[in-house]
Amino acid sequence: MQASRAAAKRSAQQTIRDLLNPQRLVSSIADNRELIWQLGRREIKERYAGSVLGVGWALLTPLATLGVYTLVFGVIFQARWAQAETNSIADVAIILFAGMLAYNVFGETVSQAPSLITSRPNYVKKVVFPLEILALTTLLGSLFHSLMAVGILILLNLATTGDISDTLWLLPLPYVPLLAMTAGTTWFLAAFGVFYRDLGNLIGIVVQLLFFLTPILYPLSAVPESLQPFVRLNPLTSVVEDFRRILLWNLTPDWPWLALSTVLSLVFAFMGYACFMSLRRAFADVL
Repeated sequence: MQASRAAAKRSAQQTIRDLLNPQRLVSSIADNRELIWQLGRREIKERYAGSVLGVGWALLTPLATLGVYTLVFGVIFQARWAQAETNSIADVAIILFAGMLAYNVFGETVSQAPSLITSRPNYVKKVVFPLEILALTTLLGSLFHSLMAVGILILLNLATTGDISDTLWLLPLPYVPLLAMTAGTTWFLAAFGVFYRDLGNLIGIVVQLLFFLTPILYPLSAVPESLQPFVRLNPLTSVVEDFRRILLWNLTPDWPWLALSTVLSLVFAFMGYACFMSLRRAFADVL
């Protein structure tokens, strides 16, 4: 009896080590890269299938939202950034846009996460399918929208300032913690969303609150000094700040915060993946 218990314990420990092994996640992505790419493309096409503007909605929606936020925070509340050259309405609009496109990758993906598995029961019940890649295909769609927005932002900045940031080539660096953090969160929520159906409603509220708790519509310097450490704990804060530094202000990223957020986000992504893979065996029973 003791020998069987010891064997079971060693088996459980081995399973945990396997799940937390980064190589397993990397191998899954490498083995399914073609499928991830195909499903990501299909998701983008299906989202705009039959609409008159098609992919144009991916730009129209954030631009319309940007117009409202610029009016409210740029004109009425007169938010100002010390790094901006003139703090004109055009400058404020571009600064807000840079913050929004960084956050939207996270918000758009995470909002879909709780229903990621429950909305595709056939993948769980009838098909041998690598369910873990669904988080990555959703993330790929959000990344597509983000890159389109980056192109628009570069053009807008060029039109208003007549220049393009010399540090633009560093932009992939803050994308790393952003994508890793988003993937990890999506894996966690997709797994728990199978068992707790109210999670989708809760996450919708959290995503909205987090948007206003991230320095997107206001500069970090406007936050009282006593609260700034808490705002800094929000991992999206350093991402938003680095997007602006790189895209608009010809500055390099905040290297210490970038390094810290990258390491923590990668660890968080591995933990989210391990959680998802450990719970996926129960998905079929629930669905």
